[in-house]
Formats: sequence, C-alpha cells, structure tokens
Amino acid sequence: METTYLPFAQAGFITLTVICLLLILWGTRKTLIRMGNTAALANKRTAIVGFILVAWLAVVSILSLAGITRDFSGTPPKFFIIIVVPLLAILALTFHPKFKRFLAHVPASWLMYIQVFRVPVEVFLWWQFLDGLTPVQMTFEGRNFDVLTGLTAPVFAWICYGQGRKLHKLALAWNIAGMVLLLNIVITAILSAPVPFRVFMNEPANTLVAEFPIVFLPAFLVPLAYTMHFFFFRKAYIRQQSKAADTISINPAAV
Repeated sequence: METTYLPFAQAGFITLTVICLLLILWGTRKTLIRMGNTAALANKRTAIVGFILVAWLAVVSILSLAGITRDFSGTPPKFFIIIVVPLLAILALTFHPKFKRFLAHVPASWLMYIQVFRVPVEVFLWWQFLDGLTPVQMTFEGRNFDVLTGLTAPVFAWICYGQGRKLHKLALAWNIAGMVLLLNIVITAILSAPVPFRVFMNEPANTLVAEFPIVFLPAFLVPLAYTMHFFFFRKAYIRQQSKAADTISINPAAV
C-alpha cells in the first residue's frame, strides 16, 4: 500500500517530541530560577532532567526498532512496558514530598498552554488513518475528541489566568474534561490493539503506535498530556490545603 501521509506523520512525531522536550526543559529551568536557585544550579538540574528524558526516548527507540514493542502476543503485551513505566514514574514524582515546592512555583497557566500540542497529534493520527494504517476510532472522525483539549488549551489558559485572573475552578473543570477525553482515547487505543481483550475488531489493528517513531506518542506525548493534568490537580490540592491552613490560623476557634 502506498503511504502518502505516513512520512509526514513520522517527521511530525519526531519534531513535536523534540519541541515538547525543549519546552519541558525551558519550563524546568525557569521554575528553578523562580524558586531562587542560581543560574548554574538551575542549569545543572535542568540538564539532569534532560538526560533522563533523552535516555527514556533512546530506550523506547531501541525497543521499537528491535521489534520488542511490536510483540502483542503476551499477556500483558510487551508494548505495555512503555505505558506502565512513565505512568508509575510520573505518579511517584507528582506525590513526592520534595516536588511540592517545585510545583508551587510552576504557573498554573503553563500546565494548560502546553496542552496545545495535542492538536498536531490528532492531525498526525488522521494522516495515518488516511493511509489506512490507523483505525478510524483513533481519529476525530471516529471516537477521538482529544483535539478539543488542544484547541481550547490556550483559550482557557488565558481566560483563567490571563491579566492576573485566577479562575481556579474553571481551570479545574477544563482539566477534568481534558483528562476524561484523554482516558477515552487511551482506552480506545488499547482496545483497538491485537490483544486478547480487544474490543474494536475493525482493521487495521492499532499496531502502528508500537513502531518508531510513532511510538513516541504512547511513550512520551501521552504521558506529557496526563502529567500536566496530574500536576494541575496536585497543585490545586496543595492550594486548597494552604487555604484551609490559613483559615485555621486566622480563626483557631474553627477547630
């Protein structure tokens, strides 16, 4: 089968991954500076973050090029390695006590603006569908409405936090909606793969995500999407705890 759009999708996933990686490192350094760290220390810690992320992308690339991620025969499939590892790592980071201070210095708007990267992701998936390589339910022509999160990200980020506004509840509602849309497509993707519990039996099966460089989608870009939601939820919880503590300190009789 002639692949008209696949080369563009492949180049797109590589380019988008690099851009998102650079944005993460930029945001990390800026936040470390906001915390009061010297430029030298901020650079050093940012470099460590960069090394970890690049190393993970290298591992994922090797696994996919070696065909390991394309093996869906086991239960669970080997492909699940690239799903479980980042999820566990991000959960551990999100709830780590020492990460609380860092998160407190991350502007909430940043956690929303960056989600615009989900728009090109949906375009790339659509291109793959046009080439007959990705099932329709993985696109906005089927069951994937995640493009709405990307399209509305800069709008809601500005509405909620632009010009000094602090519409935390509206931002929380948007993040919850974005997380629901993400879960929808992740579950759809898993149930479209050639696994024993496959539900969507239309062809092609969702196997292209296990191949390089499309594998960056489940291994890096999807984790980036839910990481930003996790960080926002954690930040909102910390803020609520702080408000409750301030209320008690002002009015001791409340306890």
